[in-house]
Amino acid sequence: MRTLLLLTLITIPFRFVIAAEDPVPPLVDSREKLVLFDFESDSDFTAWRHLELPKAPEPRPRIERTTENATSGNGSLKVTFDGGVWPTVISSKIPGDWSEWHTFQADVFASRPCVVGFCVMQEGSTREPGWDGGVSRWAKTQFLQPGRNTISANLHPNEWSALRTKLENGRVLGKVVSLEFFAYRPHPGESLFVDNIRVLKAKVPPAEVNSPKFQVLGTDLSVTGVQDLGKKLIEKWAMPEPQTVEQVESRFQAEYENLKSSHPHAILAILRDGEAGLDRTRPDKTFAGWQDAYWSSHGPDSLTVDRSTNFGLAATQEIFMRHRSPLMRVDLSSIPTGSKILAARLLVVRASDPAKEHTPLKPNMWVAEACRRPWSETEVDAYRYAADKYWKAIGGMSWEGDDPDFWPVYVAHGPSQPICCSWDFVEAIRFWTDGKHANHGFMLHGDSKDWFRAWFREAPILKNRPAVLVVYEPPR
Repeated sequence: MRTLLLLTLITIPFRFVIAAEDPVPPLVDSREKLVLFDFESDSDFTAWRHLELPKAPEPRPRIERTTENATSGNGSLKVTFDGGVWPTVISSKIPGDWSEWHTFQADVFASRPCVVGFCVMQEGSTREPGWDGGVSRWAKTQFLQPGRNTISANLHPNEWSALRTKLENGRVLGKVVSLEFFAYRPHPGESLFVDNIRVLKAKVPPAEVNSPKFQVLGTDLSVTGVQDLGKKLIEKWAMPEPQTVEQVESRFQAEYENLKSSHPHAILAILRDGEAGLDRTRPDKTFAGWQDAYWSSHGPDSLTVDRSTNFGLAATQEIFMRHRSPLMRVDLSSIPTGSKILAARLLVVRASDPAKEHTPLKPNMWVAEACRRPWSETEVDAYRYAADKYWKAIGGMSWEGDDPDFWPVYVAHGPSQPICCSWDFVEAIRFWTDGKHANHGFMLHGDSKDWFRAWFREAPILKNRPAVLVVYEPPR
Protein backbone atom coordinates (compact mmCIF):
# COMPACT_ATOMS: atom_id res chain seq x y z
CA MET A 1 0.00 0.00 0.00
CA ARG A 2 2.89 2.33 0.80
CA THR A 3 4.29 1.85 -2.70
CA LEU A 4 0.98 2.68 -4.32
CA LEU A 5 0.45 5.75 -2.23
CA LEU A 6 3.94 7.02 -2.85
CA LEU A 7 3.12 7.28 -6.53
CA THR A 8 1.37 10.26 -5.19
CA LEU A 9 4.59 12.18 -5.51
CA ILE A 10 5.95 12.50 -8.96
CA THR A 11 6.45 12.42 -12.79
CA ILE A 12 8.90 12.40 -15.74
CA PRO A 13 9.32 13.76 -19.35
CA PHE A 14 12.68 13.99 -21.08
CA ARG A 15 15.93 15.56 -20.47
CA PHE A 16 18.63 18.06 -21.19
CA VAL A 17 21.51 18.38 -18.74
CA ILE A 18 23.81 21.35 -18.56
CA ALA A 19 26.65 20.40 -16.26
CA ALA A 20 28.65 22.84 -14.19
CA GLU A 21 31.18 23.51 -16.92
CA ASP A 22 28.60 23.90 -19.72
CA PRO A 23 27.43 27.33 -20.93
CA VAL A 24 24.12 28.53 -19.52
CA PRO A 25 21.41 29.32 -22.10
CA PRO A 26 20.82 33.07 -22.53
CA LEU A 27 17.76 34.44 -20.76
CA VAL A 28 14.87 35.28 -23.01
CA ASP A 29 13.14 38.65 -23.10
CA SER A 30 10.90 39.18 -20.05
CA ARG A 31 7.82 39.42 -22.27
CA GLU A 32 8.49 35.85 -23.33
CA LYS A 33 9.28 34.52 -19.87
CA LEU A 34 7.55 34.35 -16.52
CA VAL A 35 9.79 33.91 -13.49
CA LEU A 36 7.85 31.91 -10.91
CA PHE A 37 10.53 31.99 -8.19
CA ASP A 38 13.97 33.62 -8.05
CA PHE A 39 14.12 33.69 -4.22
CA GLU A 40 15.03 37.36 -3.98
CA SER A 41 12.19 38.04 -1.55
CA ASP A 42 10.94 36.50 1.67
CA SER A 43 7.61 35.76 -0.01
CA ASP A 44 9.31 33.45 -2.50
CA PHE A 45 10.87 31.53 0.36
CA THR A 46 7.81 31.34 2.62
CA ALA A 47 5.69 30.07 -0.28
CA TRP A 48 7.31 26.63 0.06
CA ARG A 49 6.55 23.90 2.57
CA HIS A 50 7.01 20.18 3.09
CA LEU A 51 4.46 18.01 1.26
CA GLU A 52 2.75 15.96 3.97
CA LEU A 53 0.95 12.80 2.96
CA PRO A 54 -0.31 11.05 6.12
CA LYS A 55 -0.61 7.64 4.47
CA ALA A 56 2.82 7.85 2.82
CA PRO A 57 4.98 9.99 5.11
CA GLU A 58 8.47 11.13 4.16
CA PRO A 59 11.11 12.77 6.38
CA ARG A 60 10.57 16.52 6.50
CA PRO A 61 13.16 18.51 4.51
CA ARG A 62 14.52 21.75 5.96
CA ILE A 63 13.89 24.80 3.75
CA GLU A 64 16.11 27.91 3.88
CA ARG A 65 16.66 31.01 1.83
CA THR A 66 20.38 31.42 1.12
CA THR A 67 22.87 33.24 -1.07
CA GLU A 68 24.69 30.02 -1.90
CA ASN A 69 24.72 28.83 -5.52
CA ALA A 70 22.30 31.52 -6.72
CA THR A 71 21.93 31.70 -10.50
CA SER A 72 19.55 34.68 -10.74
CA GLY A 73 20.18 37.57 -8.36
CA ASN A 74 21.52 36.86 -4.90
CA GLY A 75 19.13 34.29 -3.44
CA SER A 76 18.35 30.61 -3.86
CA LEU A 77 16.22 28.00 -2.09
CA LYS A 78 18.27 25.55 -0.05
CA VAL A 79 16.50 22.26 0.62
CA THR A 80 18.25 19.98 3.13
CA PHE A 81 16.89 16.45 3.26
CA ASP A 82 16.73 13.92 6.05
CA GLY A 83 16.67 10.83 3.87
CA GLY A 84 13.53 9.21 2.50
CA VAL A 85 12.56 7.84 -0.92
CA TRP A 86 10.76 10.76 -2.59
CA PRO A 87 10.72 13.66 -0.07
CA THR A 88 9.00 16.66 -1.62
CA VAL A 89 8.50 20.38 -1.06
CA ILE A 90 5.49 22.17 -2.53
CA SER A 91 4.27 25.67 -3.35
CA SER A 92 0.79 26.88 -4.26
CA LYS A 93 1.93 30.43 -5.02
CA ILE A 94 1.74 30.06 -8.78
CA PRO A 95 -0.54 31.23 -11.58
CA GLY A 96 -3.55 29.06 -12.29
CA ASP A 97 -3.35 29.43 -16.07
CA TRP A 98 -0.25 28.04 -17.82
CA SER A 99 -1.84 27.72 -21.26
CA GLU A 100 0.45 30.22 -22.96
CA TRP A 101 3.65 28.66 -21.64
CA HIS A 102 5.42 25.80 -23.41
CA THR A 103 8.69 25.28 -21.55
CA PHE A 104 9.55 24.78 -17.89
CA GLN A 105 13.06 25.60 -16.67
CA ALA A 106 14.84 25.64 -13.31
CA ASP A 107 18.41 25.67 -12.04
CA VAL A 108 19.45 23.06 -9.49
CA PHE A 109 22.87 22.81 -7.86
CA ALA A 110 23.92 19.37 -6.61
CA SER A 111 27.03 18.12 -4.82
CA ARG A 112 26.92 14.61 -6.31
CA PRO A 113 25.20 12.63 -9.07
CA CYS A 114 21.53 12.25 -8.13
CA VAL A 115 17.95 12.28 -9.42
CA VAL A 116 15.48 15.14 -8.85
CA GLY A 117 12.22 16.26 -10.36
CA PHE A 118 9.44 18.83 -10.56
CA CYS A 119 5.72 18.07 -10.62
CA VAL A 120 2.78 20.30 -11.60
CA MET A 121 -0.63 19.44 -10.16
CA GLN A 122 -3.96 20.71 -11.48
CA GLU A 123 -7.35 20.78 -9.77
CA GLY A 124 -8.29 17.43 -11.27
CA SER A 125 -4.90 15.77 -10.85
CA THR A 126 -4.62 12.73 -8.61
CA ARG A 127 -1.76 11.03 -6.83
CA GLU A 128 -3.03 7.59 -7.75
CA PRO A 129 -0.77 4.93 -9.27
CA GLY A 130 -1.06 3.62 -12.78
CA TRP A 131 -1.77 5.19 -16.13
CA ASP A 132 -4.91 7.17 -15.20
CA GLY A 133 -3.27 8.85 -12.24
CA GLY A 134 0.00 9.36 -14.09
CA VAL A 135 -1.48 11.21 -17.06
CA SER A 136 -3.40 13.57 -14.75
CA ARG A 137 -0.19 15.29 -13.62
CA TRP A 138 2.89 16.70 -15.32
CA ALA A 139 6.40 16.00 -14.15
CA LYS A 140 10.01 16.18 -15.20
CA THR A 141 12.76 14.11 -13.63
CA GLN A 142 16.43 14.46 -14.39
CA PHE A 143 19.78 12.89 -13.60
CA LEU A 144 21.97 15.63 -12.13
CA GLN A 145 25.74 15.92 -12.21
CA PRO A 146 27.78 17.71 -9.50
CA GLY A 147 27.52 21.47 -9.89
CA ARG A 148 24.92 23.58 -11.63
CA ASN A 149 22.30 21.83 -13.77
CA THR A 150 19.64 23.55 -15.86
CA ILE A 151 16.48 21.50 -16.14
CA SER A 152 14.50 22.24 -19.28
CA ALA A 153 11.33 20.40 -20.25
CA ASN A 154 8.40 20.68 -22.63
CA LEU A 155 5.11 21.31 -20.83
CA HIS A 156 3.24 19.71 -23.74
CA PRO A 157 5.57 16.94 -24.98
CA ASN A 158 2.74 14.71 -26.24
CA GLU A 159 -0.99 14.23 -25.84
CA TRP A 160 -0.73 11.99 -22.79
CA SER A 161 1.96 13.76 -20.78
CA ALA A 162 1.06 17.41 -20.83
CA LEU A 163 -0.63 20.25 -19.01
CA ARG A 164 -4.12 20.26 -20.50
CA THR A 165 -7.70 21.15 -19.70
CA LYS A 166 -9.14 17.62 -19.63
CA LEU A 167 -8.30 13.94 -20.05
CA GLU A 168 -9.43 11.58 -22.80
CA ASN A 169 -12.09 10.19 -20.47
CA GLY A 170 -13.58 13.68 -20.23
CA ARG A 171 -12.37 14.40 -16.70
CA VAL A 172 -11.67 18.12 -16.34
CA LEU A 173 -8.24 18.95 -14.94
CA GLY A 174 -8.87 22.66 -14.38
CA LYS A 175 -6.40 25.20 -13.07
CA VAL A 176 -2.83 24.64 -11.97
CA VAL A 177 -2.79 24.46 -8.15
CA SER A 178 0.75 23.50 -7.11
CA LEU A 179 4.37 23.10 -8.11
CA GLU A 180 6.51 20.46 -6.37
CA PHE A 181 10.24 19.74 -6.14
CA PHE A 182 11.47 16.31 -5.04
CA ALA A 183 14.60 14.18 -4.81
CA TYR A 184 15.14 10.44 -5.10
CA ARG A 185 16.66 8.80 -2.02
CA PRO A 186 18.66 11.86 -0.85
CA HIS A 187 21.26 11.34 1.84
CA PRO A 188 20.44 12.58 5.36
CA GLY A 189 21.90 16.07 5.62
CA GLU A 190 22.27 16.48 1.85
CA SER A 191 21.34 19.88 0.40
CA LEU A 192 20.12 20.85 -3.05
CA PHE A 193 19.89 24.47 -4.20
CA VAL A 194 17.05 25.61 -6.46
CA ASP A 195 16.83 28.94 -8.28
CA ASN A 196 15.31 30.79 -11.23
CA ILE A 197 12.21 28.65 -11.71
CA ARG A 198 10.55 29.98 -14.85
CA VAL A 199 8.24 29.16 -17.73
CA LEU A 200 8.79 30.25 -21.33
CA LYS A 201 6.60 30.79 -24.34
CA ALA A 202 9.30 29.32 -26.55
CA LYS A 203 9.26 25.57 -27.12
CA VAL A 204 12.14 23.29 -26.24
CA PRO A 205 13.77 22.11 -29.47
CA PRO A 206 13.57 18.33 -29.68
CA ALA A 207 16.74 16.63 -28.56
CA GLU A 208 18.77 14.89 -31.20
CA VAL A 209 18.22 11.17 -31.03
CA ASN A 210 20.89 8.93 -32.47
CA SER A 211 19.37 5.50 -32.93
CA PRO A 212 21.96 2.92 -31.91
CA LYS A 213 22.83 -0.07 -34.03
CA PHE A 214 22.89 -3.40 -32.25
CA GLN A 215 25.25 -6.15 -33.35
CA VAL A 216 23.53 -9.54 -33.32
CA LEU A 217 26.16 -12.07 -32.28
CA GLY A 218 26.36 -15.20 -34.37
CA THR A 219 25.09 -13.33 -37.44
CA ASP A 220 26.26 -10.56 -39.74
CA LEU A 221 23.21 -8.49 -38.81
CA SER A 222 23.21 -4.98 -37.36
CA VAL A 223 19.75 -3.76 -36.35
CA THR A 224 18.06 -0.73 -34.79
CA GLY A 225 16.30 -2.86 -32.19
CA VAL A 226 14.48 -6.09 -31.46
CA GLN A 227 11.51 -5.06 -33.65
CA ASP A 228 13.86 -4.54 -36.58
CA LEU A 229 15.45 -7.94 -35.94
CA GLY A 230 12.05 -9.59 -35.83
CA LYS A 231 11.14 -8.14 -39.21
CA LYS A 232 14.42 -9.27 -40.76
CA LEU A 233 14.02 -12.85 -39.52
CA ILE A 234 10.25 -13.28 -39.80
CA GLU A 235 10.52 -15.68 -42.73
CA LYS A 236 12.58 -18.08 -40.59
CA TRP A 237 9.91 -18.32 -37.91
CA ALA A 238 8.19 -21.71 -37.55
CA MET A 239 5.31 -22.78 -35.35
CA PRO A 240 6.94 -23.79 -32.05
CA GLU A 241 6.61 -27.16 -30.43
CA PRO A 242 5.51 -26.98 -26.78
CA GLN A 243 8.25 -28.46 -24.58
CA THR A 244 8.47 -29.06 -20.86
CA VAL A 245 11.66 -28.36 -18.95
CA GLU A 246 12.29 -32.11 -18.75
CA GLN A 247 11.99 -32.46 -22.53
CA VAL A 248 14.40 -29.59 -23.18
CA GLU A 249 16.92 -31.01 -20.74
CA SER A 250 16.58 -34.52 -22.16
CA ARG A 251 17.32 -33.28 -25.67
CA PHE A 252 20.25 -31.25 -24.41
CA GLN A 253 21.60 -34.32 -22.63
CA ALA A 254 21.41 -36.23 -25.90
CA GLU A 255 23.27 -33.41 -27.65
CA TYR A 256 25.95 -33.62 -24.97
CA GLU A 257 26.37 -37.37 -25.44
CA ASN A 258 26.74 -36.84 -29.17
CA LEU A 259 29.35 -34.10 -28.67
CA LYS A 260 31.42 -36.31 -26.39
CA SER A 261 32.23 -38.59 -29.31
CA SER A 262 34.30 -35.80 -30.88
CA HIS A 263 35.10 -33.90 -27.66
CA PRO A 264 35.80 -36.56 -25.01
CA HIS A 265 36.77 -33.96 -22.41
CA ALA A 266 33.52 -32.02 -22.76
CA ILE A 267 31.68 -31.09 -19.56
CA LEU A 268 27.96 -30.57 -19.06
CA ALA A 269 26.93 -27.87 -16.57
CA ILE A 270 23.40 -27.04 -15.42
CA LEU A 271 23.37 -23.57 -13.88
CA ARG A 272 20.12 -23.26 -11.93
CA ASP A 273 19.73 -21.95 -8.37
CA GLY A 274 19.33 -24.86 -5.98
CA GLU A 275 20.49 -27.49 -8.47
CA ALA A 276 23.19 -29.87 -7.25
CA GLY A 277 25.92 -31.56 -9.26
CA LEU A 278 27.87 -28.67 -10.76
CA ASP A 279 30.90 -29.33 -8.54
CA ARG A 280 31.89 -32.96 -9.19
CA THR A 281 34.18 -32.94 -6.12
CA ARG A 282 31.22 -31.87 -3.94
CA PRO A 283 28.12 -33.56 -5.44
CA ASP A 284 25.77 -32.25 -2.73
CA LYS A 285 26.73 -28.59 -3.25
CA THR A 286 23.96 -26.61 -4.95
CA PHE A 287 24.41 -23.80 -7.45
CA ALA A 288 23.65 -20.32 -6.05
CA GLY A 289 24.80 -18.07 -8.87
CA TRP A 290 21.59 -16.62 -10.33
CA GLN A 291 20.41 -13.05 -9.94
CA ASP A 292 17.29 -11.57 -11.46
CA ALA A 293 15.34 -8.37 -10.97
CA TYR A 294 12.58 -6.56 -12.84
CA TRP A 295 11.85 -2.88 -13.34
CA SER A 296 9.37 -0.73 -15.21
CA SER A 297 10.49 2.41 -16.99
CA HIS A 298 7.07 2.77 -18.62
CA GLY A 299 5.81 6.33 -19.20
CA PRO A 300 4.46 8.78 -18.41
CA ASP A 301 7.22 10.44 -16.46
CA SER A 302 4.92 10.77 -13.46
CA LEU A 303 5.19 7.05 -12.67
CA THR A 304 8.21 7.60 -10.49
CA VAL A 305 7.22 5.17 -7.75
CA ASP A 306 6.72 2.37 -10.30
CA ARG A 307 10.13 3.20 -11.72
CA SER A 308 11.81 3.27 -8.33
CA THR A 309 10.37 -0.02 -7.07
CA ASN A 310 12.75 -2.95 -6.85
CA PHE A 311 11.43 -6.46 -7.62
CA GLY A 312 14.63 -8.37 -6.94
CA LEU A 313 13.03 -10.91 -4.61
CA ALA A 314 9.84 -11.61 -6.58
CA ALA A 315 9.14 -15.23 -7.54
CA THR A 316 7.36 -14.18 -10.76
CA GLN A 317 7.25 -11.08 -12.92
CA GLU A 318 6.35 -10.11 -16.45
CA ILE A 319 8.73 -10.29 -19.40
CA PHE A 320 7.75 -7.99 -22.23
CA MET A 321 9.34 -5.01 -23.99
CA ARG A 322 12.54 -3.11 -23.18
CA HIS A 323 10.78 -0.83 -20.68
CA ARG A 324 9.09 -3.73 -18.81
CA SER A 325 11.50 -6.63 -18.55
CA PRO A 326 14.02 -8.24 -16.20
CA LEU A 327 17.75 -8.18 -15.78
CA MET A 328 19.29 -11.61 -15.30
CA ARG A 329 22.79 -12.78 -14.46
CA VAL A 330 24.22 -16.27 -14.14
CA ASP A 331 27.59 -16.89 -12.51
CA LEU A 332 29.92 -18.43 -15.11
CA SER A 333 33.02 -18.60 -12.92
CA SER A 334 32.94 -22.40 -13.02
CA ILE A 335 33.69 -22.26 -16.77
CA PRO A 336 37.41 -21.53 -17.28
CA THR A 337 38.28 -18.53 -19.42
CA GLY A 338 39.15 -19.66 -22.91
CA SER A 339 36.98 -22.78 -22.79
CA LYS A 340 35.47 -23.97 -26.05
CA ILE A 341 31.71 -23.49 -25.78
CA LEU A 342 30.14 -26.35 -27.69
CA ALA A 343 26.45 -25.89 -26.82
CA ALA A 344 24.33 -23.75 -24.52
CA ARG A 345 20.71 -22.90 -23.91
CA LEU A 346 18.84 -20.37 -21.76
CA LEU A 347 15.64 -21.73 -20.18
CA VAL A 348 12.85 -19.51 -18.84
CA VAL A 349 9.60 -21.10 -17.69
CA ARG A 350 6.22 -19.46 -18.17
CA ALA A 351 4.14 -18.80 -15.07
CA SER A 352 1.09 -17.84 -17.15
CA ASP A 353 -0.71 -19.21 -20.18
CA PRO A 354 -0.16 -17.42 -23.51
CA ALA A 355 -2.60 -14.62 -24.25
CA LYS A 356 -4.55 -14.20 -27.49
CA GLU A 357 -2.99 -10.85 -28.41
CA HIS A 358 0.57 -11.65 -27.28
CA THR A 359 1.42 -15.24 -28.05
CA PRO A 360 4.34 -17.50 -28.99
CA LEU A 361 2.09 -19.08 -31.64
CA LYS A 362 2.66 -16.12 -33.96
CA PRO A 363 5.98 -14.68 -35.23
CA ASN A 364 7.87 -12.97 -32.42
CA MET A 365 11.44 -12.11 -31.45
CA TRP A 366 13.35 -11.90 -28.17
CA VAL A 367 16.88 -10.74 -27.41
CA ALA A 368 19.36 -10.83 -24.54
CA GLU A 369 21.00 -7.40 -24.33
CA ALA A 370 24.33 -7.37 -22.47
CA CYS A 371 24.61 -5.08 -19.43
CA ARG A 372 27.79 -3.16 -18.48
CA ARG A 373 26.92 -2.20 -14.89
CA PRO A 374 27.48 -4.25 -11.70
CA TRP A 375 23.84 -4.09 -10.63
CA SER A 376 22.47 -5.15 -7.27
CA GLU A 377 19.55 -7.56 -7.30
CA THR A 378 17.86 -5.87 -4.31
CA GLU A 379 18.59 -2.25 -5.32
CA VAL A 380 18.35 -1.97 -9.10
CA ASP A 381 15.44 -0.03 -10.61
CA ALA A 382 14.82 2.28 -13.55
CA TYR A 383 16.94 5.07 -11.98
CA ARG A 384 19.85 3.22 -10.42
CA TYR A 385 21.73 -0.05 -10.78
CA ALA A 386 22.91 -0.03 -7.15
CA ALA A 387 22.73 2.30 -4.16
CA ASP A 388 23.91 5.78 -5.25
CA LYS A 389 24.89 4.36 -8.66
CA TYR A 390 22.70 5.83 -11.39
CA TRP A 391 22.06 4.77 -14.95
CA LYS A 392 22.90 7.37 -17.58
CA ALA A 393 19.29 7.33 -18.74
CA ILE A 394 15.96 6.06 -17.44
CA GLY A 395 15.96 2.28 -17.60
CA GLY A 396 19.61 2.15 -18.60
CA MET A 397 18.71 3.15 -22.15
CA SER A 398 22.25 4.29 -22.94
CA TRP A 399 24.34 2.48 -25.56
CA GLU A 400 26.68 5.13 -26.96
CA GLY A 401 29.93 6.79 -25.94
CA ASP A 402 32.85 5.40 -23.99
CA ASP A 403 30.81 4.28 -20.97
CA PRO A 404 27.28 3.20 -21.95
CA ASP A 405 24.93 1.40 -19.57
CA PHE A 406 24.51 -1.53 -21.97
CA TRP A 407 26.60 -2.94 -24.77
CA PRO A 408 24.94 -2.30 -28.16
CA VAL A 409 25.08 -6.07 -28.57
CA TYR A 410 22.47 -8.81 -28.58
CA VAL A 411 24.24 -11.86 -27.20
CA ALA A 412 21.27 -14.15 -27.93
CA HIS A 413 18.08 -13.95 -29.94
CA GLY A 414 15.16 -16.04 -31.16
CA PRO A 415 11.42 -16.65 -30.82
CA SER A 416 9.69 -17.91 -27.68
CA GLN A 417 7.78 -21.14 -27.12
CA PRO A 418 4.86 -22.29 -24.95
CA ILE A 419 5.51 -23.78 -21.48
CA CYS A 420 9.33 -23.53 -21.39
CA CYS A 421 11.09 -20.92 -23.50
CA SER A 422 14.49 -22.06 -24.73
CA TRP A 423 17.00 -19.91 -26.59
CA ASP A 424 20.40 -20.75 -28.05
CA PHE A 425 22.92 -19.21 -25.65
CA VAL A 426 26.26 -20.21 -27.17
CA GLU A 427 27.28 -16.73 -28.29
CA ALA A 428 26.33 -15.29 -24.90
CA ILE A 429 28.54 -17.74 -22.97
CA ARG A 430 31.39 -17.12 -25.41
CA PHE A 431 30.97 -13.37 -24.94
CA TRP A 432 31.42 -13.61 -21.17
CA THR A 433 34.15 -16.26 -21.11
CA ASP A 434 36.48 -14.72 -23.70
CA GLY A 435 38.33 -12.72 -21.04
CA LYS A 436 37.31 -9.39 -22.63
CA HIS A 437 33.84 -8.70 -21.22
CA ALA A 438 32.86 -8.56 -17.55
CA ASN A 439 29.75 -10.64 -16.87
CA HIS A 440 27.07 -8.22 -15.64
CA GLY A 441 24.25 -10.22 -17.13
CA PHE A 442 21.60 -9.28 -19.63
CA MET A 443 18.16 -7.83 -20.12
CA LEU A 444 15.72 -10.24 -21.75
CA HIS A 445 13.10 -8.38 -23.78
CA GLY A 446 10.92 -8.80 -26.84
CA ASP A 447 9.30 -7.06 -29.77
CA SER A 448 5.83 -6.91 -28.09
CA LYS A 449 4.42 -9.83 -30.12
CA ASP A 450 4.55 -12.11 -27.08
CA TRP A 451 4.07 -11.33 -23.38
CA PHE A 452 4.27 -13.64 -20.42
CA ARG A 453 4.74 -13.85 -16.69
CA ALA A 454 7.84 -15.90 -15.93
CA TRP A 455 9.19 -17.79 -12.95
CA PHE A 456 12.32 -16.23 -11.45
CA ARG A 457 15.03 -17.82 -9.31
CA GLU A 458 12.82 -17.55 -6.20
CA ALA A 459 10.26 -19.99 -7.69
CA PRO A 460 9.31 -22.60 -5.06
CA ILE A 461 9.59 -25.47 -7.57
CA LEU A 462 13.23 -25.95 -8.57
CA LYS A 463 12.58 -26.90 -12.21
CA ASN A 464 10.59 -23.70 -12.74
CA ARG A 465 13.63 -21.55 -12.03
CA PRO A 466 15.57 -20.08 -14.98
CA ALA A 467 18.64 -22.00 -16.02
CA VAL A 468 21.54 -22.06 -18.42
CA LEU A 469 22.65 -25.42 -19.80
CA VAL A 470 26.23 -25.48 -21.10
CA VAL A 471 28.52 -28.00 -22.73
CA TYR A 472 32.11 -26.80 -22.77
CA GLU A 473 35.59 -28.13 -23.27
CA PRO A 474 38.15 -26.64 -20.85
CA PRO A 475 41.44 -25.36 -22.28
CA ARG A 476 44.19 -28.00 -22.12
